[in-house]
Amino acid sequence: MTDPLLASYESVPYQSRPIALADPDSIAANAILHGVTPPPPDRARVLELGCASGGNLLSMAFALPKSRFVGIDLSPSQIAVGQYVISEMGLQNVTLEAKSLEDIGADLGKFDYIICHGVYSWVPPNIQEAILEVCSTRLAPHGIAYVSYNTYPGWRRREMLRDMLLFHDDHALSPAARVARAREFANFLRAADPSDDSVHARMLRDEVDQLQKQTDHHIFHEQLEPYNNPVYFGEFARRAAAHGLRYLAEAKPTAHTPAKGRVEQAFESAQDIVQMEQYVDFVLGRTFRRTLLCHDGIQVASGPLAEAIPQLMIRSRAVSVAPAEADAARGPGVEAFRTPNGVTMTTNNPLVIAVLRVLGAAAPVVMSFEQLQQTVCAHLSGAADEATHRLGDDHAAVVSVVLQCASSALVEFRTLPSKFVATAGKRPKASAFARWQALHFDSITSLGHWPVEISGMERFLLPNLDGTNDRAQLIRLTEHAFTTGDLRLGDVAPTREQIADVINDVLARLGRSAVLVA
Repeated sequence: MTDPLLASYESVPYQSRPIALADPDSIAANAILHGVTPPPPDRARVLELGCASGGNLLSMAFALPKSRFVGIDLSPSQIAVGQYVISEMGLQNVTLEAKSLEDIGADLGKFDYIICHGVYSWVPPNIQEAILEVCSTRLAPHGIAYVSYNTYPGWRRREMLRDMLLFHDDHALSPAARVARAREFANFLRAADPSDDSVHARMLRDEVDQLQKQTDHHIFHEQLEPYNNPVYFGEFARRAAAHGLRYLAEAKPTAHTPAKGRVEQAFESAQDIVQMEQYVDFVLGRTFRRTLLCHDGIQVASGPLAEAIPQLMIRSRAVSVAPAEADAARGPGVEAFRTPNGVTMTTNNPLVIAVLRVLGAAAPVVMSFEQLQQTVCAHLSGAADEATHRLGDDHAAVVSVVLQCASSALVEFRTLPSKFVATAGKRPKASAFARWQALHFDSITSLGHWPVEISGMERFLLPNLDGTNDRAQLIRLTEHAFTTGDLRLGDVAPTREQIADVINDVLARLGRSAVLVA
């Protein structure tokens, strides 16, 4: 990396957070789904390239104490922050080092999983080559690498706006002032001619809307850095192949839409999965990929395998929602489900409904396939008609429904049982990592490996959820905090009953967020 890029990340640190799909457990499950036997994620060596302050790596080290973790980043200040967290938490299975990715050598050893999120597209070509070289030479024989990057053709739209922002940028300003200037100019572009309904104007407005949802640090590093080099997926796969790496799958599967189905039908004679995936990108306009790679020579299935499903743990965070009026009017038994990311499925298939209800009731805890099928059978046992009653007994049908839901991003897979509980016990306890984070940050990391934004009340309660306080003691601690002014609710002094209700609500949310432990 060049010195100017180092200076950029030193002046505006990259906000480091857990990446749910950049987790050995998730990566391993995806490998199994595609016919590959991965190293056990709970007894693995894991390397993260561009780890920043360790927001992704350290939470994994906490959750997987028998695995070993190494993080590399060019920024000494961000590594120092991560080392402080390691010291505070007493983590013994993780090390962080400030160095260039070009300087990684054989002394680092081999790794079962290599993770590189948010780096490849944002560095110069020599560092891109270094990333793939590390993935090739430092990856264990059956290891798996995760690399994310911006992709064409979808990023052509965003590149247009980035070029405009770079033209308007003023490097003499402070980073904060440059971001503010970029936001102001983007708003100008959006509002310059509200009557313009041309393709260009609509595209520009859409991209500005997306940009305005981004944080300041994201805008600075995504839009105003000298490097942002998207690549066609086919080109990325070719570069990886030159380093002896082959495409395994996407960490986030492409949702099976009618358009994707038509592409697959039209190009069923495509020579390989890479060619097919590129055709899909042409039609869907994908902007970002999270690609899994393995060594060339490992046999990989061209798509998810039904026979792999019973080997995996299954979870759905989709909740039941009211179906749209038009959908509900189509007939009886119509239900809708929506994930936290806004993915929605509407169906009247009783088996799909039963699977999503059962998984939703257990969420966010994972279930084995055997548990799922048994519970689905019990759920359908009261069905009025015999055909519906027997659906849960059909192993192949349940597997097919799980795959269908996974292809629609309503179901996800893991290999390890959950280390958290969905319901608070008599003496509620949160993970030690979340309790420590609540003392310092407005966001904590769930044991499901995703970020959780917390409120003032949650920040207060979390450090007290150490397993020593029952609900009555938590109520007394909260009453005292309102008395001393440590907690405020405007000018209102809540009653004990109101405090009890709030505590129950907080505990329920923390349970749904995979923060509580037994």
